[in-house]
Amino acid sequence: MSIASHHDPSPAVSVIIGTYNCAPFLPGLWACLAAQTWRDFEVVVVDDASDDGETLAELERFGDQIRLIRRKTNSRTCELPRYQGVEAARAPLCAFLDADDRWDPDFLRRCVAHMQAHPEAALVHTYVRVIDGEDRVQRIRHEGVMPAGDEWARALLEHCYVTISACVVRRTIWLDAMPADAITDFGMDQDFFLRIARQHPLDFIPEVLASYRRSEASVSVKKWRRAPRNVNTLERIYRQGLWRGLVARMEMRRILADAYLENAQHWRHAGYPNRALYFARRGLWYRPFGGAFYLEGMKALGKMLKC
Repeated sequence: MSIASHHDPSPAVSVIIGTYNCAPFLPGLWACLAAQTWRDFEVVVVDDASDDGETLAELERFGDQIRLIRRKTNSRTCELPRYQGVEAARAPLCAFLDADDRWDPDFLRRCVAHMQAHPEAALVHTYVRVIDGEDRVQRIRHEGVMPAGDEWARALLEHCYVTISACVVRRTIWLDAMPADAITDFGMDQDFFLRIARQHPLDFIPEVLASYRRSEASVSVKKWRRAPRNVNTLERIYRQGLWRGLVARMEMRRILADAYLENAQHWRHAGYPNRALYFARRGLWYRPFGGAFYLEGMKALGKMLKC
């Protein structure tokens, strides 16, 4: 299977892939890249210290069709290996693709053409279908609720509407958004998008051109304290003052309170009252007189006592 050759010193786009113990997903990843109708790209893979004995063997099988960077220690993030891949990229545009996600054949062609036609845009992204571990389609992510125009920065204070595996970004803008030593946590793609949106236009192609996987094996699913709203990221945005100039402090506190309440309700309905109680208690910091949090806490305690 021919993926790409990295011998071209100046490809149009660099495909940045992070891997960690994901050997079962790699055949589908290679097939996805081989099917791209746009062929002027290189593949940069940053392996985050895989130790399963299979992932590296699968990566090395493709030899010089990929540029492989091997980390000696696991970063405990997705964003640091991604950032290292962008640093190593030779193209002016970078496209991110997590190992278990997929692109439709026309994804690169459509996105690269858009970026070439719109030099003012910092990045372009598309709709994605959410798929499970068996590639079954669950829904279209954020269908019908995408922000528009200059609304992006404000919207990104609340939720990460951009799917990392469905965007193409200008390399220098990504690197300028945040230094590598500031990447200290999982889920910092929202930080990147927000920082970029504060200074540059973000563009959107309203078509489903990629697939984003959410299964029990997904890192984002395992980290329940960050779901369904990533309150860790919102807390970081609040502490760093990235909301300043976009909303008032009280509005940012409202956003945080609403996120904690949504998470508490989600986990109570999902049958995890201990998780619901965790979010209800933390949400009181932002809305100490919010009756909804006390109600959620009581409902969660009631379920826990029944167990």
